[in-house]
Amino acid sequence: MYLSLVKIRDLMKTTFGDSIKDYFIDDPSLVPFSELPCLAVAPISTDIDVLDTAKDSWTFTIDVILIMDAKQELKKFKQEVVGTQYLTETMEGKTSAGVLRANTILYVLRDNLRLGDNWYINNIASIDYSLRTRTTERGEQFVTKESTLRLSVVRIQNRPLFSSSSSSSSSSSSSSST
Repeated sequence: MYLSLVKIRDLMKTTFGDSIKDYFIDDPSLVPFSELPCLAVAPISTDIDVLDTAKDSWTFTIDVILIMDAKQELKKFKQEVVGTQYLTETMEGKTSAGVLRANTILYVLRDNLRLGDNWYINNIASIDYSLRTRTTERGEQFVTKESTLRLSVVRIQNRPLFSSSSSSSSSSSSSSST
C-alpha cells in the first residue's frame, strides 16, 4: 500500500508543484493555515485475492483529497459556493469542448494508469465534495472545503516460495516439544 501512496503523491507533486503548498501521506488531522491548499493521499483498505499457487492480487483503495481553506475564495466569484470553482477545476476541470484538462488530478491519474510492472490504477470510483472542520496545531478550528477522489490500485505479486524442508522441520520441532 505505502509504495502506491508515495507513487500517487509524487505524480501530483510533479504536476502541481508549488501551486499546492503541501502533500501528505494519510489524511492530516492538524493542518496549518499556511499549508493550504494541500493534497493528501490516504489509505482506505487492502483486499488480497489468491490468483494461483504463486501469485496474489492486492487491491488498495485510496483517497486523494484536495483541501482548501473555505475562506480562501470568499467573495471571489459571485453567486458561487465558496471554493467550488477551485476544487472542481483542480479535480476534474474540462475545456469548453468537454476534454479533461492536463492540469487536473483526474487527468494525472488517467494519464498514469500503469504505475509499474504488474501495478496499475484499476478504477477511479468517485469524486465527492464536502465541508469539514479541521484543527490547527494551536487547537484553532476552521472550515475547509474538500474534494475526495476514491480510486483502486492493483498490484500483482509473487508469493515467496517456502521450502518444504523448512516447513517440515518447524512442524517436527513443534511436535517434538509437546
